[in-house]
Amino acid sequence: MLQKVGTDLKPALAFLRRGFGVAQLSAIRAFAAGSGFEIVAEFAAAVEEGAMPLLTLANLTDLLVRVDLNAARAVIVSTAGLFSGMSLERIVGYERLRERGIDLVAADAPDAFATESEAHPEVRQILEEAAQFDAARDGAAARLTAKVRRASTGPAHRKTYAEREPEATLMAKRLFQASRASGERITLREISARLSAAGFNGGNEKPFHPEVIRRMLNGRWPRK
Repeated sequence: MLQKVGTDLKPALAFLRRGFGVAQLSAIRAFAAGSGFEIVAEFAAAVEEGAMPLLTLANLTDLLVRVDLNAARAVIVSTAGLFSGMSLERIVGYERLRERGIDLVAADAPDAFATESEAHPEVRQILEEAAQFDAARDGAAARLTAKVRRASTGPAHRKTYAEREPEATLMAKRLFQASRASGERITLREISARLSAAGFNGGNEKPFHPEVIRRMLNGRWPRK
């Protein structure tokens, strides 16, 4: 059920059948004025004489572009009779608009499209399942692309401490070598404390964890 939007006017797009613009637009504007809508743009769909429905999938694509360009939150037609009764295109079109938070309204029967949609829950279920399938397909495609890229370029290079902290790593290695040369045992925590005293710290400016010091000692020497 449509409701007025308080004192604010809801931006709407007038959806017209080309060739009948004046009469349709008058009906749409009269409805909008009394229902809390503001017509911010018009879209006239080209349809062959006598052809139905107006809301074809091709027209829907163009309509969505115009809605986005004008930031409209509703699409108003002059009469529900502009669409073929209970057609698949009409229901799909309504659901596609509804998914984007856009109301499709007929000036002569504001709740016609919502009522029709409620009578076809299987269509909504099919659209929801199709959306889930598309999401799963896109996710699988992204994973496959990443896998192929890794296979062609190799695994992402993870920087060593010799690359990330070259000066701290160099000092840690020299402290360890000096302790071995003098026969004095130095612990990982002692190395960390000396690095900190020299201004070399890890995250949050805290001394390096002993395990980090171990990795520095076991890793490569920094390049000079």
